[in-house]
Amino acid sequence: MAVQSDALQNNPGLIETHQVLIALTALVFLLLPFVTTFNDFLTSLVLSSQAYVIIQSFVVPIEGRMVAVILQYLFGIPAAISGSSIIIPGSFRVYISWNCIGWQSVILFAITLVTGLRGPYTLKSKILCVTAGIEGTVLLNLLRIASVILVAIYAGYLPAVLFHDYGGTILVVLWLVLFWHFAFSHILKHQ
Repeated sequence: MAVQSDALQNNPGLIETHQVLIALTALVFLLLPFVTTFNDFLTSLVLSSQAYVIIQSFVVPIEGRMVAVILQYLFGIPAAISGSSIIIPGSFRVYISWNCIGWQSVILFAITLVTGLRGPYTLKSKILCVTAGIEGTVLLNLLRIASVILVAIYAGYLPAVLFHDYGGTILVVLWLVLFWHFAFSHILKHQ
């Protein structure tokens, strides 16, 4: 006999969204070495295109400034910005590429929107859900980049690279699970 919580009984989309997240998580971990290699290949392709210039010129410097503020005000780490790099005085320079700004998490969030917003929810609650999800995903990516820098400062280069390549994926999946649980419990309202 299966016992379901009220949240699951009142929100059938929650079960389907969690199933999609579990399947995506399994697929990501199974394919992680291939995904990392493929991302490197995509990065080299985009670096040779004009799309790279637009993203690198406009989005990366804005995110870099936000990460520097997070490092300074939340963690007391002095950080300066130079183009697409964050400089930790006396330590090192971290170059932020278009590929590091979190496009993978945006794609995963968009996929979960397809299943998560199905159902008789009010338009207002759907808009609020999408807005909160985008804001949370952006904040997660800023904290993820800051975390990579903190790992580099306190644990070194190799742990920072491992955290960048693998820890970020785990953070995104955890964020999506927590976000959709919160959305079904508190944001999405039935018509």
